[in-house]
Amino acid sequence: MAKIHASARWSEAALQILADETRRILKHEAGTRAGEDPEQLHQMRVGIRRLRSALRLFEPALKLPKPARRRSLSPLAAVLGSVRDLDVQMEMLRERYLGALPEGEQQALERLLAHLESLRTQARSAMLRYLDGLDYEQFKSAYTEFLESPKFRRGADESLYHLLPAFLREALSTLWAHPGWEEPDVETMHDLRIAVKRVRYNLEFFLGCYGKAVRSLHGELKRIQEELGIIHDCDVLLGQLHTEPLGPATPWQQPFSRLTALVRNERRNAVRRFRRLKTRLLSEDMRNSLAVWVSWPGTADDRELFEGNQLPVGALELERRYRLAVGRRTHLEAQLGDSGFRAEPAAQQTDHYLEVLGPHQYLRLRRAEAASRVHFYVTRKDYGPGASRRVEEETVSPLIYRAFLARFHQLPVPVVAVVRTAWNGFWEQVPLSVAFESIEGIGPESGDYATVAALVPDEVLLEAAGACLERFCTSFGLEEIQRQHQSEVSLLLGWVANQQLAPAPTGR
Repeated sequence: MAKIHASARWSEAALQILADETRRILKHEAGTRAGEDPEQLHQMRVGIRRLRSALRLFEPALKLPKPARRRSLSPLAAVLGSVRDLDVQMEMLRERYLGALPEGEQQALERLLAHLESLRTQARSAMLRYLDGLDYEQFKSAYTEFLESPKFRRGADESLYHLLPAFLREALSTLWAHPGWEEPDVETMHDLRIAVKRVRYNLEFFLGCYGKAVRSLHGELKRIQEELGIIHDCDVLLGQLHTEPLGPATPWQQPFSRLTALVRNERRNAVRRFRRLKTRLLSEDMRNSLAVWVSWPGTADDRELFEGNQLPVGALELERRYRLAVGRRTHLEAQLGDSGFRAEPAAQQTDHYLEVLGPHQYLRLRRAEAASRVHFYVTRKDYGPGASRRVEEETVSPLIYRAFLARFHQLPVPVVAVVRTAWNGFWEQVPLSVAFESIEGIGPESGDYATVAALVPDEVLLEAAGACLERFCTSFGLEEIQRQHQSEVSLLLGWVANQQLAPAPTGR
């Protein structure tokens, strides 16, 4: 699977994941039909499971043909599962236990394995009939049709950066509250295994959106799922070994005292390992850390989270602004480079503040030049609580740009010239942007500034982002005495007021 990045749209992620899982299913279809390698069937079944998990996540935003919907996949999952479950059971009995049994039990187990092989033959016949049938053909056609001409409902254009944090926090919160962690009974523990698997698949889809901390969580869930899988396999086997026949006796109803003892011992060992893993995973510190980790999607590959200072729709930006002493900027840039931040090319821009709406809100027209390319923007900034800001930026044509200038040419429109260099990176897994600006046009306030900004997916995380910014600025030696508690807009308002109060020049 190609990596999915946090800057991708929800619709882009859905298409890529559905296409990848459909390819996995079809890739292993021929091997599943041949039946020579059980791994082929296993991988095809994994593909179906992952596809159903993806549909549980994405289906509300998709307009899928009926044969492609999650409920329509249940019969296919069932026929593949019936063969795969027998494969697992036979491999478990043959590889783990057969050689450790006394001769009498070995002969009884051989008779049981022959019985299971006959059941597998019947299950394979049912599976092949389904794969040759109309429903499976319609399933393949439906996905070919949808992936070639996808249709979406509302919300599909939102970025993963905005949608993933709330989704994964809710998924983890639900998982931690599952009653199966208390080991009340066999059925509830099996349901916990399914719940762990679903969360693990969801994380797996989006590992490219996160750093190593979330990858580590994925590994922990995989280990817990494996232990729960062993426990479940042992429970199924023990249940069958002790089941009284409802009809004619089967090869299960034989004296398997040694086999029963071995299965129980393996279950006890798996339970001990499961308890060690869950103690660490369910600790309060770990759960709190995980909630923060999944709240900050983005890696060094997510240039779109930073480029052009264009924030995704609905993003918040928490920022601190500092006035720099002469020569200080060079030292800070060296520190950023050592910390893995990456510098973007310097961009020259001329900001026309067309209308200052108030101390917390303004509009501006911007002409930005980078790499010999010129772009024009209309920007609205709304400063909210805690120095957060919402940014809405729209690209306009040169014609619209000139029309705006003509409209305001009679007003005392302030013009600020800026040379801006942005450094982008991650600090404690929070996407940060450090912008250095050399500003001219606001009198004595002209000079070098550094603005440190954190991208925040939602307002719940403002406090955490603020604490991260505090630690970052302290680490980089940005002192409170240097901090500008006035925004650029406030400085601009002061400049405008001074211009208006200054005495008019007298002619000679």
